[in-house]
Amino acid sequence: MGAAGASGRSLAEQLRARGLRVHCADVRPMHIPSATCHLIAEGPGFLPALARLVRTEGIDLVVPASSDVLSTVSSGRAVLGPDIDLVIPAAGPAATAQDRLLTAWSLWAHGIGVPDFGIPSDLADRTIVCSLMKSPLILRARWVDDGRPPIVVDDPAGIDWASLSDDVLVQEFVPGAAYKVVVYRPAEGKGRLTAVLEETVLDDGEVIGACVIDTSTVPGVERLAQAAVRALGLTGPVEVSLRHRVGGDPVVLDVRACFGPHSHLVPGLLDALLRDHPCGERKFVGGRTPRPSTGGNGTRTGRAVLKGAGR
Repeated sequence: MGAAGASGRSLAEQLRARGLRVHCADVRPMHIPSATCHLIAEGPGFLPALARLVRTEGIDLVVPASSDVLSTVSSGRAVLGPDIDLVIPAAGPAATAQDRLLTAWSLWAHGIGVPDFGIPSDLADRTIVCSLMKSPLILRARWVDDGRPPIVVDDPAGIDWASLSDDVLVQEFVPGAAYKVVVYRPAEGKGRLTAVLEETVLDDGEVIGACVIDTSTVPGVERLAQAAVRALGLTGPVEVSLRHRVGGDPVVLDVRACFGPHSHLVPGLLDALLRDHPCGERKFVGGRTPRPSTGGNGTRTGRAVLKGAGR
């Protein structure tokens, strides 16, 4: 979810290290020493609660650290007020990124390589499953805010597909080298950033580590991730998961349209964000965060930061 997750904690530490006063919000209790933590309402009350928090604390920069809030916050940005700076994609791309099925269809329609995919209602006939999709398969939660772990299916013929609901994405399991590509795509102008991380993956699919590698060693991976972000219309920080088929081309497995848990490995990501969303003198280091003031030329001299908001 939001600030209480690994991505939110990592981002809070990075912001604090840059001298910024950080406010974290989530629907789950949390303890983050580097930030002021707020427990807020979930469901229909989430966006109004977030707006009240922004007004009360004088916050003017909101950086979600969870994919599950992107669509709600993006479509409801007017509730937060005209002066609030949001690091978030437009409402349409945000909604697409929240649904892994729509993401896969959108990428496929743009000619971006993806594994074979479908939903259970497409595959109720075992004959169709075996003819259309190679085994093994992987079952993923269709919605990014669904915390269910992926399940590898070695024998698709042994699954009662008719019993599964369409909140599951059925995806071809792709063996091969695993990568996370961290992309920053500015909403306007130049300044794109791309970094490639190679993951260490166990046989059961669990990722146990990642390290930054030279992008020139895997140019196809970098280009595909950039193309995927453009095709989906996403801006800001994005984390793209890929696998490189053995003896073949890379394919996009998943897209996370916000800061991910690996952002601390790419410090240039936050640098790019703060370049496009400058924080003045960054004077909010301790104590109660005052409302941003303006200098003689009307520009802000400081900025509070709200980061991570889970529904």
